[in-house]
Parts: sequence; structure tokens; C-alpha cells
Amino acid sequence: MINLRAFIAAPSAGITSVIIFIASSFWGLYWIPLRYLEGEGIAGGWAIALLNLPAAIVIFPLVLWQWNQHKQQFWRCVLIGVLTGLGMAMYTSGLVYSSVVRATLLFYLTPAWATLIGIIWLGERASWQRWAAIAIGLAGLGLLVSGGGAVPLNVGDLFALLAGVFWAIGAAVIKHYDTVPLPGMTMFQFFFTSLSAILLGLLMGNFQPPSLDVVLPSLPLSALISLIIILPSVWLIFWAQKFLFPGRVGLLMMSEVLMAVVSASIFLPEEAMSLMAWCGAVLIITACFIEVFSTSAE
Repeated sequence: MINLRAFIAAPSAGITSVIIFIASSFWGLYWIPLRYLEGEGIAGGWAIALLNLPAAIVIFPLVLWQWNQHKQQFWRCVLIGVLTGLGMAMYTSGLVYSSVVRATLLFYLTPAWATLIGIIWLGERASWQRWAAIAIGLAGLGLLVSGGGAVPLNVGDLFALLAGVFWAIGAAVIKHYDTVPLPGMTMFQFFFTSLSAILLGLLMGNFQPPSLDVVLPSLPLSALISLIIILPSVWLIFWAQKFLFPGRVGLLMMSEVLMAVVSASIFLPEEAMSLMAWCGAVLIITACFIEVFSTSAE
């Protein structure tokens, strides 16, 4: 019989990797509620906030209940929340302003940034499989951005690229400060995702907040998605990042790419990519599977 407390405190690398792979795959569907809310008249950053604030509100009482644990690590919780929140806000903004598939793939240069950070700051030793995966991923990126497509390159692509940098730094901080309580870092992540998304939306010219007449009908579904899908996936990924180096986490999270590519191809024919861009997508996904099935242990 599995000792749950012992598993949570020291899980095996294999099981932790599978958890990240599965939890991240749900993010590949993140674009669906965003586009739905946009269709309901809740644009850009306001839609992102509506999907993240319910989770922050629900976690807040737990943070208060465990305040003695959190007050000693308060600023680290805030730091992690700012970095990962800004990363997630830029990524989801990329989904809004650019092609879903391209924004997702650009975000997943994360393993390259994360591996470099892990080597410099955390003393990680990257295997040849990791370097091969990064090289293949970079080659795929080159094909992706040069392959054209129905949606031209725009600021949303820049958001998606920078999102990977901020997320990688945040992952490294979580690994380095692995005693930071999960509720605090997760709550601040959702809060700063919401705040950053609204600020990015203002930067893009979305100054007018949606009226309550528009928000209230969409609130139950948004809250349900936030609490049933987004909150558990973020919680599990943050927990797992305490035990794995950020470069490996970034590669495992590429399961999101597969889900996004398949779902967007089915439901968004207007975002069709060229053959060259599809070749780039295949290379980026291949990079993920090299890491998942490699025998190297971290």
C-alpha cells in the first residue's frame, strides 16, 4: 500500500514526470474558454482574469489558515507568483492575439531557457538527450516561424516567446526554494496572472472593462473551469517542479503542444499552417518525446 504522505514528500522521478505530462496536456485546451469568452464580449486580459481569479479567491482562506508557514516565506511566494504569473499571462495573451498553435509552440522554447538556468544556477548536468531535444526544438522553431501561415507574425508571438523565459525563471526559483508552501505560490500565481493579463490587455488597447451584464452570465462556467481544470493542473505542476530540474519539466510540459495542435487543427481551420510550419511543429513535439522516453535520471 502506498504511503501517500511519503510519496508527496519524496515522489519518484518517473511518476512525477507522468503527472507533469498529464497535467500540462490540459493547458493545450486553454484557448477554448478564452475564445469562448471573447465571443461573449469579454476580450483579452479580462477573459484571462475571469479564468484565474476564482482559483486565487478559493486558495486565499487556505493561505490564511496556514499563515504561520507562509509569513516566513511570503516574499518568495510573491516572487514565484510574479514570475510564473507574468509568464502565464504572456502565454495566454499570445493565445488571444496570435495563432493558437504558433503561440503554444513559441512558449515551448521554455526547455532551452530552463536548461541554461539550471546549469548556471542550480548545478544541473544536462544529458546528451536533453541537448539533442533542445537542438531539435530550436530547429523546429526556425521552421515554424519561417513557414508562414494564415495568421501573420505579431506581438502575440513576442508575448508567447517571452512567456517561456519568465516561466523558466519561475520554475528555477521553485526548484531552488523547494520549501515554499504550495498554497501561497499558487495563489499569487493566479493573482499575478490576472493582473498582468489585464495590464497587457490595456497595453494592446483594451481599456474598456466588460460590463456586469456580460460578465455575470459567463461567471459560473469560468469559475468551474478555473476550479476543476486550471487550479488542479497548476497545483500539480508546481508540486512536481520542487523535485525535477526546470529543463526536464519544460520538456515534459510539451504535452500541451500536442493537445493544442490537435484541438486547434480540428476547431480552427482558419489558423491552418504551411507544410514547413507543420514540419517545425513535428520537430518540437519530437523534442518532448526524446525527454519523456530518455533513460536519464535527474
